[in-house]
Parts: sequence; C-alpha cells; structure tokens
Amino acid sequence: MLKKAALGLFFAVILATLWQRLREFSPRDLASAPRPMSAVQAAAAAPPGPSPSPKPQTLASPSDFGEADAAAVRPIFAAFATGDFVGALNLADLAKDQVSQRPNVLAWLTQQMPVLLTSAGWARLKVGDCDQARVYFERSHALKATQEANKGLALCHYKQKNMRVARDHFLAYLAAEPGDSEMQLLYTDVLESESRFPEAVGILRQLVQAAAPAEQPALQQRLESMEGRAQESTLEQVEASQHFRLTYRAIEQADLTPQVLSTLEDAVVEFNEQFGLPPPLLPIEVVLYPRQAFGSVTNGPSWAEGLFDGRLRIPVSSSRLDVLASAELQTVLRHELVHALLALMSDSRSLPPWFDEGLAQRLSCNQRACAVFDFGPQPGGFLPESSFMSSYLSLSAVNAGPAYHQSLFLILTIEAKHGAASLRQILSHLAAGSSIDSDALLAPVNGRFADLYASAKGFWQARSLPAASL
Repeated sequence: MLKKAALGLFFAVILATLWQRLREFSPRDLASAPRPMSAVQAAAAAPPGPSPSPKPQTLASPSDFGEADAAAVRPIFAAFATGDFVGALNLADLAKDQVSQRPNVLAWLTQQMPVLLTSAGWARLKVGDCDQARVYFERSHALKATQEANKGLALCHYKQKNMRVARDHFLAYLAAEPGDSEMQLLYTDVLESESRFPEAVGILRQLVQAAAPAEQPALQQRLESMEGRAQESTLEQVEASQHFRLTYRAIEQADLTPQVLSTLEDAVVEFNEQFGLPPPLLPIEVVLYPRQAFGSVTNGPSWAEGLFDGRLRIPVSSSRLDVLASAELQTVLRHELVHALLALMSDSRSLPPWFDEGLAQRLSCNQRACAVFDFGPQPGGFLPESSFMSSYLSLSAVNAGPAYHQSLFLILTIEAKHGAASLRQILSHLAAGSSIDSDALLAPVNGRFADLYASAKGFWQARSLPAASL
C-alpha cells in the first residue's frame, strides 16, 4: 500500500508540474512573423505570422504500474514536466526498445506517442526548426490524426513556403476548428499564392466583422490590400524560372519578365558563391505592379521602391519599362531578394535593422558600386547607437535616409575591419535556431556591436573608410 501511495503521489506531483509547464509553453513567438520591413517596405502588406498556440497536452498517468514499470517511465514524465519535450520523446523511443517484455509499459508508451511527438514538434517549431518539427508531426499524424499535428504541419509548410501542402493541412484543421481566426488569416495568404483571391477576400471580410474593435483597423487594411490584389490579378500572368515564380501584367510588363528573372537567378548564384547564401528550396514569389497600383495593393508609402513580405513586390514605373536593363530595377530586385534569403535562413525572425538593411544594400551593389562610399555633400553626424536597434518603420522618408545610409556604412566597416570574407563568416552562422542579436551576429568575427559602432562613428567623422576588398 505504501509503494502504491508513493507512486500515486509521484505521478500526481509530476502531472501538476507538467500541466503548469504546458500552460506556460505557448509557441506564440514560434515563427514566420513578418520581419520588420525596410523603409521601402510597408507594414500593412503582410498578414501576421503564425502565432497560434497548440492546446495543452498531458501524458496519461498509468494506473496499474508496479515499481519497476513506474521506474521505466519516470524519466519520461520528468523530462516532459520540465519542458524538455524532445528529450522526453527520445527517452520514450529508447524505452520502447527496452521494455518489449513489459506489456503494460509498452502499451502506455504506444498510447502516449502522439502526445510526445506533437509536443516535440511544437518545441522544434518554436525555435524555427521546421525540418525536424515536420518529422515529429508526420510521425504523430501517422499514428493518430490530431488537430494539433495538423496545425503544426500547416504552419511548418507555410513557413517553408510549401503552400500546396500547407493548404491541405489548413483545410483539415479549419474544417474542425473554423473559429481559429489566426489560422484563418494565415490561410488567406495561402489562397493568395494560388490566386484564389475571392475566397481570401471573403474570409477577411468575415474576420473584420468578427474582430474586436482594437483589431479591426489592421484587418481592414489587410482586406483592402487583398481587394486591390484581387482587382490587379485579373490583368496578370505567371511565368516561372528555377527559383522564382513571377506574376506580372500580361500586356505592358511582358517584355520586362526575362530581365527580371535573369537578374534574380544571377543574383542567387552570385550570393551563394560569394557570401554563402543558400538558394531557396522552393520558388520565391515575385509580383510586379504598375507604380500607380502599388499603394492600393500594399498600403505602402508612395516613395516605396519595393518590399518583401513573404513575396517580392516591385512597383514598375514607365521609365523602367523603357529601359529593360535598368540598373535601378536590378538594384531593387537584388535588395529585396537579400531580405527574402535572410528570412529563409533565419526563420523569418526580426534581424537587427542595421544588419538586415545594411546587408541588403551591400549585396544589392552591382559591379563594385559600393567600393567607394558616397558620403554626400552634407552627411551630418553619425546617429546614436540606439537608432540602429529599433525598426525603421516609424521613420519618415527624410529620417529613414540617414539610418539606411549609415546601416550600409556599418556593414562596410565590418569588411574594412575584419576582411573581405567577414560577411560570409557571419552568414555561415545564421540559422533558424541561432541567436540573432547584434553581438551574436558579430561573434563569428570576434566582434561586438559597441566596438563596430565606435569604429564606424570614427570613420564617419573622418569622412573616410579603409578600403575593403569588394
């Protein structure tokens, strides 16, 4: 009796701890929240990133275990209760090979596997490791089709831009959970990828009507953008290359498509060879808009030259149509492509704006265009260090100019101080689960942002920058 009482107390304590831990575990920061957009990007263009949480899950307490059986599963309970969901799964996989002669333990492990797998999947999804998360979710789904696994698979495929597969899991999940407004909003982005604009508009209208007053303005803005895209889509055509899917106006922009696709494909090869940026595994969506329609489909500022919100959206003026090899258009395409590739590498997390925007400008330079930095006739002083740490979205066009110009200067200072290979070293350490604060980004070259800032400020004040091998 004492042994059974002790075992019951053990499991009661573990389950209480486990429940509290699961209540605290909420992958609301798990991924794909759109990165802060540049001064040439629009905050309202993108839907919120996947932030929905799974329902809390628990392991069932065994009712007929003796001391030996309880000892076999105790480490699994303990790991799960402390939030080590992957560790708990690994222990369970190992235990299955060791308890073949214990039918009670084997039956319990088999019964708990969907919970263990799904919890491990959400844990990996939270840190941006969708490759491994998908393995766990798919194993769980094969054992028992649950809404938590469907939701995880929908989000992972969405994050990795595999919209066709994501659609199936969104549909399966939303059929059972139609009231999940966050997932409905993300699904409209999947529908846009398939040019199913009427359905996306219909869902957004329902979301606007059902939303709380505080949420309605952002949703209304998203609805208006989608309505603008729906109207524009009636005039559009699609062409694909190895790494891109280009949507453009069939009549007036057709002559531009070979130049756009070749510029982007050439940049993918160049960025990979020179800086180690991996090519996208799935095609990146690119959309060209007439300049006059750009505002209505993005809600961006009138001066925007392009944006990345999961897609490259590029306004095309008549001057760009007249000059197919426009250096300006090539620069914009390359700039936004850098944002897209960084998003794929970093799990779409918000990189420090000085790095994100500075690197995009540095890599968008063609033919050594950055080799000599242009201080301009009135460069002014160097901005305070704190200016480079917050999103540039709130800055006006006038104030954004110095921030972007000096972000490029910071990147050039890295190369001047640490050598031509320094950017490749930094990028080689950027991954879905890596730390992305400024000091962590500079760690591969043994740098700290405070030191980089001090050096850049000194160079700026001297109006000089040591030559870097570009």
